[in-house]
Amino acid sequence: MRKKPIISFIIACFLSILVFNQSASASEQKKVFVAVNDQVITFKTDKPYIYKKVTYAPVQFYTKLGIKISTNKAKHVVYLTKGKKQITLNTKTNTLQTVEGKKRTYSLTSSAKKTVAPFNYVGTYFGYKITHYSKGPIIRAANSSAKLTIAQVYKKYEYTIKPKKPAYITFDDGPNTSVDRILSILDKYKAKATFFMLDNNMKQHTKAVKKMKKDGHGLACHGVTHDKNKFYHSPTSASNEMKTCLATLKKVSGVKSVMIRVPYGSVPYMTKPYRDKMDQNGYKMWDWNIDSLDWKWLNGPKTADYTISQIKDLKRNGVTPLILMHDKPTTADALPKILKFLKDNGYELRPLTNEMKPYNFYHKIKL
Repeated sequence: MRKKPIISFIIACFLSILVFNQSASASEQKKVFVAVNDQVITFKTDKPYIYKKVTYAPVQFYTKLGIKISTNKAKHVVYLTKGKKQITLNTKTNTLQTVEGKKRTYSLTSSAKKTVAPFNYVGTYFGYKITHYSKGPIIRAANSSAKLTIAQVYKKYEYTIKPKKPAYITFDDGPNTSVDRILSILDKYKAKATFFMLDNNMKQHTKAVKKMKKDGHGLACHGVTHDKNKFYHSPTSASNEMKTCLATLKKVSGVKSVMIRVPYGSVPYMTKPYRDKMDQNGYKMWDWNIDSLDWKWLNGPKTADYTISQIKDLKRNGVTPLILMHDKPTTADALPKILKFLKDNGYELRPLTNEMKPYNFYHKIKL
């Protein structure tokens, strides 16, 4: 009497193993990028992957190769047709068959239970040249419309294929006499920074501010007086300094920024009434998670080594660097070594923007 449950259990296990083997296990899939001629294709949900050395793509993707897709759900088949050529995918038997009668076995269902087809076989069958590029990895289907080599396609889409980790360098108290040198170094390393500037300094260095805008750096304000007693006299005095500074920034550069950094950072002076006043004006207050201590060391090599050691600490904890520096000659001395370290370790130096949620000591978000 007890044999039936045992037999039923064995059959259930067998069927579950069979289903598992017929679809590509998510843990065994490897990420791959697919290109058609000179364009890397973006997939929002179901994405191409490599499984047992075969690249698979969702069947709907193949419309980009001019292939018509049709299905017969009752028979568990999908037809890929272009002109007189046709491939039939049978997801029940995991077989691919051409109209000429050639038959192959593939895993035609992804781990997400979506129908997929082997990229290399389908592309070649319908007249495309298939090439692989291991750096991506990229697999491309190309015809006479292709103008770029696959290496050039990779270069064109490098940041999409292998997005770099962001890092943010910020400069306070400028623009000063070192600003031209700092901008030149940033340009050499193709790095973007954010400048939290003082009102009068912007008026004295209008060319530098305009160059920052032209070069794609972030433009922001640090106030007018940088005097603790004057700035923090009241929430209104603090807010008014930023209002004046941002108006000057707009006048000089044409940039309407809402990014601010208060003198000495938001702790301990920016109590709730001060923060509320800034919020009422729509200002976004930024602090930092790395203080380079360039203002203390006044020594380029020491500043560089100290900053790099902090970047390493954050990296171990998966934290994005947001570095505080100042517009000083010794900071310019330190900058090349810091930028080289960041670049060599896969970071992309980006500017802060109005659209970003601000990181500050009261709101330590993940950047």
